[in-house]
Amino acid sequence: SSGINAEYGGKVITEENADRIKAKVIAEGANGPITPAADEILIKKNILVVPDIYCNSGGVTVSYFEWLKNLNHVSYGRLTFKYEFDSNKHLLQSVQSSLESRFSGKIPVTPTPEFERAMGGASEKDIVNSGLEYTMERSGKKIKETALAHDLGVDIRTAAFVLALTKISNNIIMAGFTFT
Repeated sequence: SSGINAEYGGKVITEENADRIKAKVIAEGANGPITPAADEILIKKNILVVPDIYCNSGGVTVSYFEWLKNLNHVSYGRLTFKYEFDSNKHLLQSVQSSLESRFSGKIPVTPTPEFERAMGGASEKDIVNSGLEYTMERSGKKIKETALAHDLGVDIRTAAFVLALTKISNNIIMAGFTFT
């Protein structure tokens, strides 16, 4: 059984109904839809809860990308377009040269329509989606590694908080602040 818990406002999964949950995985699409008591019950039932702090971070991440773009007054891809185009062209030439030296004779190598479009440069949407996918995958892996390192089982929420607090602490220390 699966479902989407994306209702805004209020606690949807509580101590009163958590025992009846049959799902193996719950993704919190809203802010805080599970009470702390219900969360404990779900953890004991070995139900993986992908917490709101992770599920909702995509929008914040994309807003950060937009902020960076606005700070620099440069559109996505403007600085790398020519380099990427030339790199792709050289890649095709290298493949052609390798084939021709191996099989002697002229062997034309032409890009597929998909590769041709990619050589034309990624759209702003493509670049943002690529950056978002990379960021979310990397963050998800780090949360999983933290859960494993601290033997947290399916308690991904705690792992996400431990990871966040560790990053904050490390940055404070790197900035030269000390705790007394």
